[in-house]
Amino acid sequence: MLRPFSLWGLGGFKNMAYSWNEYRLYMGGRFVTGVRGFKSKRGRAVEDIYAEGDEPVDVGFGNKSYEGEIKLLQSELNAIELAGGGDLFNIPAFTIVHSFVPKNKGRIGKPTVITFKDCYFKDVEEAMEQGATFMEITLPVRVGKIIKA
Repeated sequence: MLRPFSLWGLGGFKNMAYSWNEYRLYMGGRFVTGVRGFKSKRGRAVEDIYAEGDEPVDVGFGNKSYEGEIKLLQSELNAIELAGGGDLFNIPAFTIVHSFVPKNKGRIGKPTVITFKDCYFKDVEEAMEQGATFMEITLPVRVGKIIKA
């Protein structure tokens, strides 16, 4: 039997909000300094099960799924492409490690790490408009698993 979920039973649990200056991204054997953002999504298929009548009688749970995205400067994309032999889509499965480390040693909190395992780049779209001072590129990433620690 499933127990009801409650945050109130965590006894003094306090969450810590991190800022962008505490974020680091590690990929391809180095820290990526041209990163401008990232997204991650974890999901699971949940489906109502119907039988007699028009109301669900139960719930079925299916496969888990993971998605990711990283935003990079054009120069960082160029460096990744060069490291991959000139083609993003020929790069073998890789890992992306996102970390948040408190910079103020007096702050309460421990480092948070989000790891994207078994990643592949899905596509790349480059665009720029008049007046722009830099190019930001969003790369959708196929993620095999997301691990939060």
